[in-house]
Amino acid sequence: MFSRILAFLIDTILMGAIVVGLLFVTMGKTPASLKASGDEAPPSLMDKYQFFAYFEPIAMDPNRDIYIKRFIQNYPAQGGVAFILIPWLWFALMESMFGGSIGKLATGIRVRRKDYGKAGLGVTTVRLIGKAISTLIVGLGYLLAFFDKKNQALHDKIANTLVVKK
Repeated sequence: MFSRILAFLIDTILMGAIVVGLLFVTMGKTPASLKASGDEAPPSLMDKYQFFAYFEPIAMDPNRDIYIKRFIQNYPAQGGVAFILIPWLWFALMESMFGGSIGKLATGIRVRRKDYGKAGLGVTTVRLIGKAISTLIVGLGYLLAFFDKKNQALHDKIANTLVVKK
């Protein structure tokens, strides 16, 4: 189980850096009409770049749903790439091609079908959708792995997969 947790942390940090970098670059600067003018204090990074106007409230504000909804409405392409395409490439595609994400490969674990065969793209895509379900139920789907004799989380059960040592 330690390997899975470490792999999750590695993947979260690396994929998070890619997503944050992509959003920072593609969202651009705040329009000049919204910047401080004349005798006001010089604009901060949050004032200059759209990314910070969303990132800080989403990370810190308990009412983050409002900011997430506004972000998706204002930046649908970036949201789709950041929250659908990149995770699909990172997890589903890599797991089907190499047997694991960068974190899993680094920790010596692999995703396999229940019969220990290689998991194809369809299976790993279903597994990724299962991860979304595991997350939506307050992460409880992930905790299932601690109590299951095969250490299967909910998304593993949905996709009929196992995470095994290399």
